[in-house]
This record gives sequence, structure tokens and C-alpha cells, in this order.
Amino acid sequence: MKFSIKFLSKLGFQSGRGGIVIAELALVGLMLLTVYAVLARYVFRSPSIHALEVSQYLLLVISWMSIGWVLIVGRHVRMEALYNVLPRTLKLSANLISKLAIILFSGVLIWAGSVNVMTALEKGYRSSSLLSFPMWVPYLLIPLGGILLLLAALSISPKETE
Repeated sequence: MKFSIKFLSKLGFQSGRGGIVIAELALVGLMLLTVYAVLARYVFRSPSIHALEVSQYLLLVISWMSIGWVLIVGRHVRMEALYNVLPRTLKLSANLISKLAIILFSGVLIWAGSVNVMTALEKGYRSSSLLSFPMWVPYLLIPLGGILLLLAALSISPKETE
């Protein structure tokens, strides 16, 4: 039992860290793409027709890949004013209720996101722009983000033991 808890905690931490590294790389790519788009438009007078769409996909990568790490480091939204005045036992109860809600939400994300990915693959959905990007790729970020959030919820962070 202790081994499985330690394993889940380590798996949640490592997957969250991997997700945040991917998000950081996507952020650098978004920055470079924005600089390119601005230079192309205003300096070279030849605007890029794909920069907006690609930057939207990079923003999706940043959002979904960082979701687990945000939970692990305790930067998620919560009522700090109320939470900080609670006694330790009520904080532990609030954490448990929160974790159960996150696990349920993650399950819905994984299930519904997977259905969307399979539908997009089967029907061959593509973006309506000139890029004609296959839509299953951005849809895949939803269940991946759900998995990262689920693993983060199953891990035990140091803040929970305070």
C-alpha cells in the first residue's frame, strides 16, 4: 500500500513536471511565432496566414499540459481566506472533498475528450482554415490534460500534510 502511494505520488509529480516542460517549450514557440508574425506583417509587409491558428494551438498546449502541475504546486483556485482559518482536520477534509471532485472531473474530461478525438479521427475533421489542420490533434490535448490532472490529484503533495 505504501509503495503504491509513493509510486502514484512520484508518477503524478513526474508527469506534471513533464507536462510543464512541454508547456514551457510551447510558450517559447508561441513567443517566437508572435515575433515572426509581427515582423512579417509590419516590417516585411507580408502577413502570415497561419500564425494565428498555430498560436491558438500552442496556447491550447500551454493550457492543457500545465494543468496537473498547477494542482501539484498548490496554485489552483481555492478560497484562501476561508481555508487558512480552518483547523487542520477540516483542511484535510476539504482537501479530500476537493481531490474527489477533481478525480470525478478528470474522469469526465478523459471520457468526453476521448470521444471527441475518436469522432474527429473517424470523420476526418480538419480546421476550416487554409492550414486544414487535423482536429484530432488539438482534441487529444483534452484527455491528455485530464490524465495529467488525474495523476496530480492521485499524488500526495507536501502541502496536504501541513
